[in-house]
Amino acid sequence: MSSREPSGARRVAALLALALSLGAIAGVAYQRYAAVHLRALPRVPSCVRGARVALRKPVAASGTEPRQTASGETVYLTPGEDRAVACALQLDEALARHLAGALAEQAPAQRAARLSELVRDRVPADPAHDRAASAAYMMASAALRGLPDDVPEVRAAAEELDRHHACRFDTRRPCPTRPPLPALVWLTGVPAALSLLGLLWIGLAASAARTRRWKARRGR
Repeated sequence: MSSREPSGARRVAALLALALSLGAIAGVAYQRYAAVHLRALPRVPSCVRGARVALRKPVAASGTEPRQTASGETVYLTPGEDRAVACALQLDEALARHLAGALAEQAPAQRAARLSELVRDRVPADPAHDRAASAAYMMASAALRGLPDDVPEVRAAAEELDRHHACRFDTRRPCPTRPPLPALVWLTGVPAALSLLGLLWIGLAASAARTRRWKARRGR
């Protein structure tokens, strides 16, 4: 056995230990960041899809279905709106009551403001409420599509809904307030990746050396 083999083995072991330790630190730091700023979109009840289709239709007549708002007031909704509130009730009673109050608004500007408030202020930021937050966004954005898009308040509310949703979950939309990755992820992740590349290079070099020795033996 040559003296180079023990030193080579120690070098490989050191690089492996460095890659694993730094990689673990980077992974934990990233997971903590992602748990707050890059949460995956949760699955919502199947009734949300049907409610979205109904809410996209412009309201052409006064509602006839009674529902209570968060303040205890009784409002009358269309069958499509009532369907959406019944769907929200599967997730959270308070959310359903706030949705009923928002959908009871007839003026486009006021309706848009209440829908925006529903998503922004009426669903807690805690991850335990992510299903309700996602469902609220989907139904509120669908209801906004049923309003005249030439009303500035409607456009502003739609933009705010998209921005708020993108900042709560990991979506394709940018979030202007999302902080960058923690420096610890870069400081440990990059050396870990370089260590793995070093191990790969050592493995390739060793494989090439074995191939050359094998060819040399066959050529004798």
